[in-house]
Amino acid sequence: MSSQAAAANTSLSTFAPPYIRFEPRTMAPFGDVTTWRGSAIAWRLQDASTQKAEFDWLHDRPYGLPLIILLPRPEDIGKTLPLLAHIGALQPRAVVPAGALGSPEHVKQMLASAPRNFADEITSYLVARGMLASRRLHTEVHRILELSSDVQSASALARRMYTSRRTLGRHFASEGVPVPSHWLQFGRLLHVCFQLQSDQSAMFRIAHRAKYPDGFTMSNQMKRIIGIRPSQVREMVGWEWIVESWLETEAGRRG
Repeated sequence: MSSQAAAANTSLSTFAPPYIRFEPRTMAPFGDVTTWRGSAIAWRLQDASTQKAEFDWLHDRPYGLPLIILLPRPEDIGKTLPLLAHIGALQPRAVVPAGALGSPEHVKQMLASAPRNFADEITSYLVARGMLASRRLHTEVHRILELSSDVQSASALARRMYTSRRTLGRHFASEGVPVPSHWLQFGRLLHVCFQLQSDQSAMFRIAHRAKYPDGFTMSNQMKRIIGIRPSQVREMVGWEWIVESWLETEAGRRG
């Protein structure tokens, strides 16, 4: 049976490594993060009158698990309108029209793609995650992520933000969030992760582009800051699980 046919048999599917097909699933509990890390949920809209429970289940899914919504054919979309009007509450990664764009190949490519506006999307995710409580913190994190592709040190970061390293550190300490240097290194490494998922270049080439001295240093930095290795990033697509791994690593560091 083709992957498209398998997906058509159920409205809920899991899309997981090696990303060859959609695997039908039930509304069972999600379980430990290690069982779904690097996965996505595909939800095929069919009939709003029978899918309200699925909507509620998806609304309560764990952070770090992206959702791809697959729309029906145009002639069938009328049945989904009562739910379609509210899908923004599910914060889907993408809403895909019926056809080839909903194939496993295209969905994998979509999940591996870097956000069009890196700082906006990552900051918005963190806001939804409840990490950025104040407007000042929101603004400062957004700016750090904007600068993370160009800046390598906390001192240079403070200069680019027209403040002192100590003042910036106090702002973050008062909010109980990771220190600015960790946000910066996380941003740098997240850029690396996007390259690892979409580019099969040798590790040392990707490290050089990201201004690390070598692949070994980059790998150790990724393990220390985010808690994962580049080899894991290459095996899995998506960025939400990477953000969650970083947050988990930071929580362990502070705990």
